[in-house]
Amino acid sequence: MKLTVEGIVIQCIRYSDHKLIVKMFCDQLGYKTCMARVSKRPTSSTLHLYQSLRIVEFETDFQEQNKFLSIHNPRLSVPLHNIGFDPVKTAMTLFMNELLAITIADDYTNDHLFKFLKNSIVLLDDAINPNNFHLWWLIELTRYYGFYPTKTEGMFFDLQLATFTNSRPPQPIALEPPLSGVLYNMLDLEWPQAQPLELNGSTRNQLLQALIQFLRIHLDNLREIKSLDVLHAVFH
Repeated sequence: MKLTVEGIVIQCIRYSDHKLIVKMFCDQLGYKTCMARVSKRPTSSTLHLYQSLRIVEFETDFQEQNKFLSIHNPRLSVPLHNIGFDPVKTAMTLFMNELLAITIADDYTNDHLFKFLKNSIVLLDDAINPNNFHLWWLIELTRYYGFYPTKTEGMFFDLQLATFTNSRPPQPIALEPPLSGVLYNMLDLEWPQAQPLELNGSTRNQLLQALIQFLRIHLDNLREIKSLDVLHAVFH
């Protein structure tokens, strides 16, 4: 079956001089392992398409039984102008890319998640001040993973129940004020509303650690996220 597919590049490994194995989250087919042909020359006109979080459109001859999804006539679906040149945005894309790689299962399909990821990449590329983006993005990602926080009244946030409460939950699943208040204020915000929030580097790092702990509670076997060190350095 011939299809035109849009995919977000998650991982890319050189398989041979002329082939790449590319893991993509695609709009119609979900998380797929693809095979792309490229020139061995570093200046190949198609090699740049397979950088992390690039949004690529291509044709494929889809067969359910095939191990690899073929890539034909690839081209950028959405050109990115700032990611890769801005050190803060680059650090965030490293984090986003790694987290997606270890949390999306092979063949998992979710068109709503694909649209969110595609739109969020564009938002990050266009962001005037990206400093809060990774926090906003991570909070929103939990919506598509099925455990978005419930915005009830309360001083404390229970990481296990994903809700706020006035009774202090037992450690280590309690997020206390003022950090719980920062999370509360970020819930249900669109990116233009979250972008101007004034947070210092320490608060950003603390909230990031709390959100990663939140993911670990709700996702089985979440591996170490190595790119966290890069984000901590950016906001030190």
